[in-house]
Amino acid sequence: MKQTYYQFLATIIAITFFIQSSQEIYSQEALSADTPFVEVNGKIIKFGSAIIAFSKLQQRNVNFDENTIFSQIVQQLVNEELLSQKIDKENKLTLLALEHEKRSAKAAQMVSKILKNFPNDELVNSAYKNLINELKGSLEYNASHILVKDEDQATTIRKDIDNGKNFEALAKEHSIGPTGKNGGNLNWFDLASMVPEFSTALMVLSEGDVSQPVQTKFGWHLIKLNETREKKIPEFKKVEAQLRQNLRQRKINDYLKSLTENSEINFVGQNINPNEITNIQLLEKLDD
Repeated sequence: MKQTYYQFLATIIAITFFIQSSQEIYSQEALSADTPFVEVNGKIIKFGSAIIAFSKLQQRNVNFDENTIFSQIVQQLVNEELLSQKIDKENKLTLLALEHEKRSAKAAQMVSKILKNFPNDELVNSAYKNLINELKGSLEYNASHILVKDEDQATTIRKDIDNGKNFEALAKEHSIGPTGKNGGNLNWFDLASMVPEFSTALMVLSEGDVSQPVQTKFGWHLIKLNETREKKIPEFKKVEAQLRQNLRQRKINDYLKSLTENSEINFVGQNINPNEITNIQLLEKLDD
């Protein structure tokens, strides 16, 4: 067993050395995803597989050392190929996984096709002008709140405020919200970022006023309006990336809406208990 391990380790080191020594060669030609990367028992693994493996690590927000990630991916691909070559016939779990991955990959291909060269600069500039028009004259709010579990407690605290007790001190003492320790201050926000009940109560307050108890899904609030101001119009370069992403997402959503409206879709699994989606044992039964 130990001898096999060292043979395997030596193979990995040799492969890594070969790749490192060949980097200069490949950097001088047109490197592509089809460039041969590793050969395992006569089976070629293409460089594109390494790029995909790396991108999956990035998507998972995995912390990695850039100095070692290259050799780690080589080892991962070699390990996967060695193991896969020992399978003569895929079981049902593998076929299901391949079906899932194929569907996802084809969907990603279609998204890439739809969004190719989209959006152009003219559309992005137009979106920025629309944003400016939307922000003109709109307000953002600086408010504080005290959040408690029941109405009676909120009413009692409201009376304490009427009797001259300090709002911030009462927030630190009673509020169960995360901002309680800061005197309940929520800093600056727009109304759309708050639940409707909270926003409605805030809109009718004047600066310095405290609301009557307001119920939301989080509990009971006492809201103090500290200050209002007009929203600042952001510089184009600070919102350009988000504008492009919004346009891309809207294009995909519109395309999917069109596909949905012109397709026959039957939710045949409507009687399945939603909790069963966590039932990993159903997959394990396929792993024979």
